[in-house]
Amino acid sequence: MTEPDAPALKPTIDFAAFAGVDLRVAQVLDAPMARDTRKPCRLFELDLGHLGRRRAVGQFALVPIEQLVGRKLIVCCNLGTRRMGPYTSEVLVMGVRHPASPPDQEQATPLFVDDQARPGDGVF
Repeated sequence: MTEPDAPALKPTIDFAAFAGVDLRVAQVLDAPMARDTRKPCRLFELDLGHLGRRRAVGQFALVPIEQLVGRKLIVCCNLGTRRMGPYTSEVLVMGVRHPASPPDQEQATPLFVDDQARPGDGVF
């Protein structure tokens, strides 16, 4: 059953458009709280294996740091950079809305992957 305020499906895209999205496995090296952002955020230091390290800033403040560091998650690598407060986010950490997110925020839970996945592996 669909909730009344649930967003509708987005328009259909072809496979070539989807294939252009570069999704990868990244391992969280650190994820302290960011300072001077409009909404509570974490500053991720990520290992992408042979692709090097990247930084990401995102609304994952409701997830304790001990549930993040060492874990592997999904990032999008080819969206370009995005400024968030004084930080530059180089990749987008993929996630779903956290059940305790305040209505005026988009606090999220990351999309974790199996521990056997290797940093830098492509997602398909």
